[in-house]
Amino acid sequence: MSTHPSAWTLRRLHAGEHPGPWPQGHVFSCAECHHVMKGLEANQARFEAEVPFERFAAGVERALRESPAASSRPRFNGFLLAVAAISLLVVGRPMLSPAPSLHRLKGGASAALRIGGAGPQRPLAPSHTGELLPDERVRLGYVAGPYRYVMVVSVDDMGEVSVLYAERGMSLPVETGAERHWLPESVRFTGSGHERLVLLLSEEPLWEEAVRTAARSAWEAAGGEVAAMSTLGVEGEELHWLLRKP
Repeated sequence: MSTHPSAWTLRRLHAGEHPGPWPQGHVFSCAECHHVMKGLEANQARFEAEVPFERFAAGVERALRESPAASSRPRFNGFLLAVAAISLLVVGRPMLSPAPSLHRLKGGASAALRIGGAGPQRPLAPSHTGELLPDERVRLGYVAGPYRYVMVVSVDDMGEVSVLYAERGMSLPVETGAERHWLPESVRFTGSGHERLVLLLSEEPLWEEAVRTAARSAWEAAGGEVAAMSTLGVEGEELHWLLRKP
């Protein structure tokens, strides 16, 4: 058995969780663990320098659900979010439901989710569950790889499907370039319970109504349990995150 705290314990300590006196005392006296904690701090500093909070939070005042009517420009639907603080899951944990093929996207495609608020920003890995603190917002980014279109939808505990990012009833064209692109504005949520976010990358545009129908069907197949949902089964690749609201 290792004499050092686990990586999970060190991440909890860095996030402000206090699992007991032994890990804290050990980290204080152990050069190896102290080095790991310094690395976590450096990663956090790089993270916040890349997407400063002022830019992260831009546009949040547009935080009301919009109607599904198509418009002549991309639509970015926002939500108001009120959430409980549970620090154990600050860095996220894997979902219990069957996970889509989230880490095997072709051509280097990937997606990222970041949570920001009054405190430090933090990432949440795809297929993980995260607790949200009051007034926190979510920002989504992607590396398109070989895919040409992106859409983001969410599903709540009542099975309501909301399209967060779409254009004229279809997927958005991805931005060009091999770097990570952040979708405009951050997102807030209303209500309590769970909210599943799904980012869809595809070679051809997906129709909004078809994705709504697929998401609703996936929710029904999971017995109305949004936390138990798996893939939507549409063309392309899916990346999922599960968020807990109060």
